[in-house]
Amino acid sequence: MSEKSTGFPIVKYWLDKGKQHFNRIPILIWLNAITIVTLSILSIYARLRSKGAGIESLFSDPFYIGIYYLGWFTSISEIMWCSSIAICIFSAILLPASDRQFKIFLSGSSLVMLLLFFDDRFRSTLNLCAFFGTCKILKLGVYSLYGLVLIFYAWFFRHTIRQTPYFPLLVSFCLFGFSSAIDITPISSRGVHAMLEDGTKLVGLINLTIYFWWICHQEIKKNLVQKS
Repeated sequence: MSEKSTGFPIVKYWLDKGKQHFNRIPILIWLNAITIVTLSILSIYARLRSKGAGIESLFSDPFYIGIYYLGWFTSISEIMWCSSIAICIFSAILLPASDRQFKIFLSGSSLVMLLLFFDDRFRSTLNLCAFFGTCKILKLGVYSLYGLVLIFYAWFFRHTIRQTPYFPLLVSFCLFGFSSAIDITPISSRGVHAMLEDGTKLVGLINLTIYFWWICHQEIKKNLVQKS
């Protein structure tokens, strides 16, 4: 049987093509390797310690029969966080070095949003509450710290922010502050509490996402026009 009929040249072609493409994006090679090694270690640990259910929980969907809408708005909020962060990082990388001030502004914005998103997604504050047992005081301290971070962020980038239609950004900051205040305010009605805390945060994220999408779009378009 000839080598051609076995299909090996086709396999070799795709392997070579894949190698060429991955070599053009070296970070992807490292990320794939790290992810595979991490998942392999977790699999071995689960096998040795009989922790298969725990590993399954890491990939479980927040879905229960009869409550198909569970976590819908939370998922939308997470999409908004990720979209805003991705827009800022991508635009900061895409913009030329001559636009240094705006690049730094977008990089700083992405770091602040990553901090807030990490807490929102992985429940860092709630985990600290469970560890220390003083939830209300701890939340007040953490939220005050986040407030100081936002104030410093606004002051540090005030000149760049003033050049943009910054009112949506201001609205989002105010809504985040209001949401945090409601979180530590005792309200008996669960529905009202959810709407005032998570609902206002969702509105804030909508304003935040559209704000960064718009200013990044305008800045990139301006640079393209100047280049042409």
